[in-house]
Amino acid sequence: MNVSFFNYARTAALLPNALPDLLLIHCEKGEFILKSSVDFFERQVASFAGSEDLKTVAVGSASAGMQIALEALGIGPGDEVITPAYSYSSTANAIVAAGATPIFVDIQANDWSIDVDAVVAAQSIRTKAVIAMHLYSGVCDIPLLRSRLPDHIHILEDSATSFGGKLRGHPLGTLGDIGVYSFYPAKPLGGLGDGGMIVTDREEVASLCRMRRNHGQDGKTRFVHHVSGHNSRMDEVNAAYLAIQMGFLVERIERRRAIAKRYDAAFTVAGVGLQHCNEPERVPYRYVVRHPDASCLRQFLFDLKIETQTGFQAPLPHQPAFAHFVEKGASLPVALQMSQQAVCLPLYPELTDAEVNHVINGVLEFGNACR
Repeated sequence: MNVSFFNYARTAALLPNALPDLLLIHCEKGEFILKSSVDFFERQVASFAGSEDLKTVAVGSASAGMQIALEALGIGPGDEVITPAYSYSSTANAIVAAGATPIFVDIQANDWSIDVDAVVAAQSIRTKAVIAMHLYSGVCDIPLLRSRLPDHIHILEDSATSFGGKLRGHPLGTLGDIGVYSFYPAKPLGGLGDGGMIVTDREEVASLCRMRRNHGQDGKTRFVHHVSGHNSRMDEVNAAYLAIQMGFLVERIERRRAIAKRYDAAFTVAGVGLQHCNEPERVPYRYVVRHPDASCLRQFLFDLKIETQTGFQAPLPHQPAFAHFVEKGASLPVALQMSQQAVCLPLYPELTDAEVNHVINGVLEFGNACR
């Protein structure tokens, strides 16, 4: 049995008949960018995230959304932004693109979220924000982080992979000063291409984000540019497709949770390290295990026709793009261990029970072989 790491064809099969109509309708209306479908999807996300009063700003990607969010918070040259050393590069890229300086700190050994004690220790008079990330299938405790920080330090909640999840009943993405979701095709709510959403409860910040996504224009008067901006606008067809996919989101999240629970139960005796998260309303995005010989585990599963992926292959400050921001000798032991030991297993709603069983049996066989 072949088990692919992700299967885009199965995801797209949910709506095979809707796609031609979506294209035709928008062509007939002549609406392609930031029109009625984007407006509807923005309101739909606000309602789903728990409040119709939530301010939502659809953007071209979550990566661009993070830069726009930082700029809307007034962060730029001379400022420092603390971010986890083990993360996707978009967090650091957004900081650098905004003109600020990334300050990398380690992650926690149990749930792999940003180490709150390390954040507190890394503060300086130049610290203006922290980017906290909900990583893989985990949930970062944003309220705890907030309680340890001065009020003037903003929290940008990187919720790119966790749309639909909650922490103690509160929607992820809405716990910090500003949050960002991703709608890349493989995400829990996936679109037809790149796409993202900025969310905040502050109208003045949302207004700046709307202008910055559209070359600094206010959406009312063309060619009047109130601030410097970007071309980061969601297109209408993608927004309409995402709006339809919202109807399947709860069901698909529940399937993700069911698969993750089966993995959790099985792998406690498999000799692999697991990500600890006791939040029942999390959204499992990537199921990642740790093993001292990650390459051996991946090869073992490959031989069983189970496709896997590596985690982030080096901490961000060890990447050439960001190495010059880091003091020599900086210690990031957990991030380094994760980059060497992480193995991502298949986890998506369209996995069949037989495929899930095959993955479980493969990991257990590996564990038994290594005893």
